[in-house]
Amino acid sequence: MEHRPGRRRGIAAIVLLVLGAVILGGVTVAKAVNPPSRYTEGKQVGWTMTPTYTNGESIYLEPVAKGKLQRGDVVLASVPWSLQKTQMNRVVAVGGDRIQYKPSSKVAGQYRLVLNGMPLDEPYLEQWKNPSAVAFNVKVPKGYVFLMADNRMNSDGSQYANNGPVPAAEVTARVVPYPMAKLAVWGQLAGALVILLGGVLAGVARRARGRAGRPAAVPTAAVPAAAIPSPAAPEPGEGGGEGAGEQAPVVAQPGPGDAQAPAGPGGRADVPS
Repeated sequence: MEHRPGRRRGIAAIVLLVLGAVILGGVTVAKAVNPPSRYTEGKQVGWTMTPTYTNGESIYLEPVAKGKLQRGDVVLASVPWSLQKTQMNRVVAVGGDRIQYKPSSKVAGQYRLVLNGMPLDEPYLEQWKNPSAVAFNVKVPKGYVFLMADNRMNSDGSQYANNGPVPAAEVTARVVPYPMAKLAVWGQLAGALVILLGGVLAGVARRARGRAGRPAAVPTAAVPAAAIPSPAAPEPGEGGGEGAGEQAPVVAQPGPGDAQAPAGPGGRADVPS
């Protein structure tokens, strides 16, 4: 079988592209599948929990055992300040905590709530927003929770004097992240990287095929110098006699006016100077 340049890379690129598409498709299908039965799916209504949850965003709820609420939990609770039956809020303090805020003072260079004498770190809030629109200093009774929404400037909560802490029994469920959120993120990232690698290999294979299809350059050879023909040799038989075909040496004969030097002793000719 004839080997074609870039063929293996092309096959590998096709495999990677198909694999990446399968991974992304699998993640999409997995996200569409209903979560385990212990979760209840719902949707956030309103903008009180932005930026954590936005209006219309899917949420998943799980039952809360009595006495298992913790600070930082996002919960669905029946609260007196909401016209709806339940509203999403965050547990900022639990029974026995003292929670307070002074808008005129900063803690560690930033406006923060103070929980049991220590500044409360709230990374879920947008940095440019204050943690509360009003000042308060509340000791949370046992069996109660102090609830505030994440969009502090545009929501109601326990920080207002006419609301106050809410009985823990009014909390109906805890809001949990999407059960497959981490898997979905890593799956989407892996699928995208595989597709990217497949695209790179496809480009390399295409360039290899393109180079193989071009005609090879022919090196310019040096033109040999033209041979100088030698004088034509006499044909055999010309000139007759023995030694035909051989050119006899030509001896110059002295002319009539040429003086001949007399031969010296021993046959040596003396040439006058």
